[in-house]
Amino acid sequence: MNNSDMIISKNNQYVKLAKSLMNRKYREKQNLFILEGVRLIEEAVAAGIKLEFILYCSRLCSSGRGARLLEKITELGVSTFLVEEKIFEDLADTENPQGIVAAAQMTKSRFADIKTKEDNLVMLIDGVQDPGNLGTMIRTACAAGVSGIILTKGTVDLFNPKVVRASMGTMFNIPVVSAVDDQEIVNYLKKNRFRLLIADVAGEKFYFDVDVDGPLVWGLGNEANGPRTFFMEQADEIVKIPLVGKAESLNVAVAAGILLYDTVRRRGVL
Repeated sequence: MNNSDMIISKNNQYVKLAKSLMNRKYREKQNLFILEGVRLIEEAVAAGIKLEFILYCSRLCSSGRGARLLEKITELGVSTFLVEEKIFEDLADTENPQGIVAAAQMTKSRFADIKTKEDNLVMLIDGVQDPGNLGTMIRTACAAGVSGIILTKGTVDLFNPKVVRASMGTMFNIPVVSAVDDQEIVNYLKKNRFRLLIADVAGEKFYFDVDVDGPLVWGLGNEANGPRTFFMEQADEIVKIPLVGKAESLNVAVAAGILLYDTVRRRGVL
């Protein structure tokens, strides 16, 4: 598309569709979600995520990396549309937009996508509401070599743009099973002989005093209320992270990092 074909109206069908995908209801209706920024779209392309269309403004091509990405996307046969700068700024969801957004098809994982092995490590996230926390937890789990992640129905939407950004594209590289019924989760864990360790301030043991061998699930809950009673009752053990100073609790994403990496260390993975 050349400059004479530039999108100059916020009522353009592609601009309106991209804007609507900020809303969960429309994401689910269209089975599409939004990606913004060069790196995130590079990660999506590398992971084989199917892009529906691209909207970009002229600033994208001011960097060699942006221009190369646009060229690669064009070679893949994805429709690309040049957008007037002001229209693009209204469309972008970041403070310093890089000049490119993509609408991509949702890919939803199932339990079968979580590879089963003797030392399986899985993370259960119950009711976490902050998109930044969820995205960071996914990124941390992927870096720690976790086999999969399970999100309960009360957890923030996996395809929320802030979750996608905070995950830095790692959500494309790890199975994330979302919006599953509680009992279905428990059935899966029992069938595959997972031990469920729940982290909560009410835990009687410290996390480093429990066995972490064999198939294991670390469960973490809502920022304010912790894991729900249902999962507390299903847990093999409830453990806590020691708070040496005067803080009453840890950020849930920080807690996830501590638990996952201590498990990796103790298992001798490194």
